[in-house]
Amino acid sequence: MRKVIASLCVLVAVLATQAVRPEARAQAEAAPKQGLVCATGPSFDLTATSGYAETPDGNSVLMWSYAPTGGGFQSPGPTLCVEQGDRVTVRLHNDLAEPVSIVLPGQSGVEETGSPGPLAAQAPPKGEATYTFTADEPGTYLYESGSDPSKQVEMGLYGALVVRPRDRPDQAYDAASRFDPSREYLMLLSDIDPDLHHAVETGGVYDFTTLRNRYFAINGRQFPDTLQNNGVPWLPAQPYGALVRVKPYDATTNPLPALIRMVNVGALNHPFHPHGNHVRQIAQDGRRLRTPEGGDAGGEHFGDTVASGQTQDFLFTWKDQDSWDPQGNPLPASVASPDYRNLTFKNGDTWSSGSAYLGAKGTLPVGTTSQNVCGEWYFPWHSHALNEFTNFDAGFGGMATLLRVDPPGGCAAVAGSSVILAGTPESGSAAALASADSSYYQVTSTTTETPAADWYGGFAGVPAGASALTVTYTGHNPAGTLPTTLWAWRWSTGTWVRLGAETGVGTSDTMITRVLPAPQPDFLGTGANQGKVRIRVLTTGTTTGFLTRGNLLKLTYDAP
Repeated sequence: MRKVIASLCVLVAVLATQAVRPEARAQAEAAPKQGLVCATGPSFDLTATSGYAETPDGNSVLMWSYAPTGGGFQSPGPTLCVEQGDRVTVRLHNDLAEPVSIVLPGQSGVEETGSPGPLAAQAPPKGEATYTFTADEPGTYLYESGSDPSKQVEMGLYGALVVRPRDRPDQAYDAASRFDPSREYLMLLSDIDPDLHHAVETGGVYDFTTLRNRYFAINGRQFPDTLQNNGVPWLPAQPYGALVRVKPYDATTNPLPALIRMVNVGALNHPFHPHGNHVRQIAQDGRRLRTPEGGDAGGEHFGDTVASGQTQDFLFTWKDQDSWDPQGNPLPASVASPDYRNLTFKNGDTWSSGSAYLGAKGTLPVGTTSQNVCGEWYFPWHSHALNEFTNFDAGFGGMATLLRVDPPGGCAAVAGSSVILAGTPESGSAAALASADSSYYQVTSTTTETPAADWYGGFAGVPAGASALTVTYTGHNPAGTLPTTLWAWRWSTGTWVRLGAETGVGTSDTMITRVLPAPQPDFLGTGANQGKVRIRVLTTGTTTGFLTRGNLLKLTYDAP
């Protein structure tokens, strides 16, 4: 597994920033970094148009798409999100040279205006068509062209439609399908024959019977581009990433599963495989899986074939069965932990943290570049038709992404330095603040008018884009209970910002936890101070010469 991931990582490092054609512009929208991006209805304005999609091997392919009217070209079309019971209207404008249309499998009573077509009303060149329906059933659906579909769907006229239960953003269908709304993912599977697309681009003969797909995509991107965030500027016409991120299940802090919505708009069936994990299928084609008696017919899957034109919904929970921890629950002595001397990293590049423990970083060979942020784990999710795990027959690529499992408490950093602002050092160093143990960082207060022990710990290496920055301090004051406050250095203004109210810290270790206020990027250094965070601990008293003892100063955050 580690060798596979190490090989995959080489492609990310080399291919992540391919140039794009200047005429392809992204749809401007505020989007989460990962996960499902919704165009919110119930009214939508789309334009059938053309543009270029980039592939990780440096190629570009002419695509058609339903782009947001007035926005830039994007592939695939926007994900249309509505609520059950909404009266939905889709207005279609046509900038292509042939009639186009939209069909909506799974929707009933669609009212149409436009020119007559074989499957649905059409928008003629420079013309329009309108489709109106009531979203009766929650679920995952697709929309695609009903005009010459063997050509127009292959060229890219498709997208996903999500119908949510009314006023229940945390349910896919019903109470039994609850999920974490911050962990909702779409995987829209598609395939591309560049020769057929080239024929359309050059006015050649388009013969669908010669179909030979060379590119296989998730959300319009091929691996490793699938790993990039939504809306990255170097993929302006392909705004949707496909990285799946979760944290381990916890009955109190993380009880709900992620939701994976899969849509296959391609001409081929795709056997999709989540390495090392099971997912629970709950629905197909926008309908819950039920027994004849109405019971739950869903089941665990280690891999599943998503048929052409089909949608499937899965709930996914990642459980840390053993919860190995280097301090509290180490691997048994009989189990040999992977050692860097036994591992080979292709081209000296890897996603391995160098440790067998989730949330820990270990030793890697000298000269190795690690893409690992803070000990997270990665699992490949990809088509198990291995020719689809390529970019034009070169692996790894194509219809693949990764599952990223983040440490349950987020990434953690400890102070690597300390500076006393008021007071004198008694004993210990910043290293004593790394864990809550018997080692202390001790400072004696000043003998000025207002006695104080005032110092800060410096953190380094916090990545740009880190969020949910939270500081935890543990310490005590041998002389008795004294008011203690935590502060954070705001780099943008060059000032200290107090983090909440003061806490009385007495003769036994007391824990103080504070969340840094918004906007949190203000507290993360840039330029020469890139990745630096400063947290100040201020203890004041009424008598001079009192002693403070810091036991732990830790910063936790969610990695970008």
